[in-house]
Amino acid sequence: MREDRERRPRPADDDEDGPGGPTRDRSSFLTGLVIGAAVGAGLALLFAPASGEETRRIVRKRGRALARDAREGVEALRAGAGRTLREKKEALRERLAQGLDDLGEELGV
Repeated sequence: MREDRERRPRPADDDEDGPGGPTRDRSSFLTGLVIGAAVGAGLALLFAPASGEETRRIVRKRGRALARDAREGVEALRAGAGRTLREKKEALRERLAQGLDDLGEELGV
């Protein structure tokens, strides 16, 4: 290996997902949202001055809304994960192509 060759710094990848990266942040947010909604619904039931029938109707309505919100959150998370995966694959392809070009130049091919 030649010692006098120029070393290029590795380009920074601002959107790399590390242990606490954006993907984890989205997941944590959605988990907190679901837990918060469940706690809020439980507290509302405890302090609601409605009849049993009315309370059951409210619980059903809120349960459906919570299920809908959870489905939408999962769909959004899936879409984001798919987009991130495509971006990472493209970045990897570019880095591999650049590495092959650099190797070819170094070998004089």
